[in-house]
Amino acid sequence: MRMQMKTEFLRIIAVLPFLALWGCAPTLTVNDKTYYVLSKAEEQTLVQEARRLLIAPSKALTKDEIRVIQTTEPEVNIRYIADRTGEAKLTWTTPQKIITIHFGGELLSDTMGWSLETEKRVPDVLKFVPPPQK
Repeated sequence: MRMQMKTEFLRIIAVLPFLALWGCAPTLTVNDKTYYVLSKAEEQTLVQEARRLLIAPSKALTKDEIRVIQTTEPEVNIRYIADRTGEAKLTWTTPQKIITIHFGGELLSDTMGWSLETEKRVPDVLKFVPPPQK
């Protein structure tokens, strides 16, 4: 009897850290559905993963654009569809381009997919110059 109590006590002690961590995970409630979401530290890990992917040798980005990605924080938008699962969009704006990396699926997992999107910036203000008068 005493040995059985000791075993149960050890099981409870072993499970407590996992319960504490599970209970502390950030959540988000949308339309009466609550999802476990990435913590701020995990969002920073996602940003680091984006930087790692974007600075890999390719012809998609210039050295100046890579420098902006390494030295500035992106705009981060995440839309959740399940616990820690959804679509994340990280966007950097440079003088010439808007650079966006999309992550999808279970975020920060081995199965998370990604894609890169770049678009030329449009000037904020276009000045109309009338044609010359004859």
